[in-house]
Amino acid sequence: MFIVTGGTQGIGAATVEKLVEEGHRVVFTGRDEEAGLALQARLPGTQFVAGDVLDEEDCKRVVACAMHSGEGRLAGLVNNAGMSSRKPFIDTTQEEWDRLFAVNTRSVFFYIKHALPGLKAGRGSVVTVSSIAGKTGEQGLAAYCSTKAALLGLTQALALEYGAEVRFNAVCPGQIATRMMEKIVQDTARLSALTARIPSARLGTARDVAEAICWLLSPSSSYINGTTLTVDGAETAGLLNPK
Repeated sequence: MFIVTGGTQGIGAATVEKLVEEGHRVVFTGRDEEAGLALQARLPGTQFVAGDVLDEEDCKRVVACAMHSGEGRLAGLVNNAGMSSRKPFIDTTQEEWDRLFAVNTRSVFFYIKHALPGLKAGRGSVVTVSSIAGKTGEQGLAAYCSTKAALLGLTQALALEYGAEVRFNAVCPGQIATRMMEKIVQDTARLSALTARIPSARLGTARDVAEAICWLLSPSSSYINGTTLTVDGAETAGLLNPK
């Protein structure tokens, strides 16, 4: 049994679809009940549980549901839920800073903490969705970058602490054409400028990231532990020479 947070859209939904294609059962969660129930109806073997990652009791309830279905064992956990906020650092309020950390990092703490017994029993794998912004920094995204960098440190620390029983890895997506990128995708000039800095010459898709996540969850990556897989079309590999 797998758990996917933020599973009703984008990378989360694509991961749920990929896991089902591979024959797995999935409990997934999110706040969009309509989208969650529609995805559940379309994908046999899935169960949607509405919940807010800011509420520890909701997180415990999702984990308990998956543990019950998995007879006490979890094969994997995907920490995908998150949010972004772009504004100058000096204008960021304490409330905005705290909310971003709560959604992007405290929720991961909740899920791993409560899922760990089931993950140990199932010798499972945890994949946490960070971002290239957690590796490189980006102007106007100081708070967001801080949260995503924190997830990389957490991944390494947990791999050291529990790596004999549970694997912990992270993925760092680059520019992915999800709903968060909708305004850029619809703006030809901005889209052209963005893809010009990506050697693969295109935005990534949610499926691109889902493929990486599912590989890290699978036995094929059994000796990959405590590391980060970047899925960005080589955007952060270095500097492109101007054409």
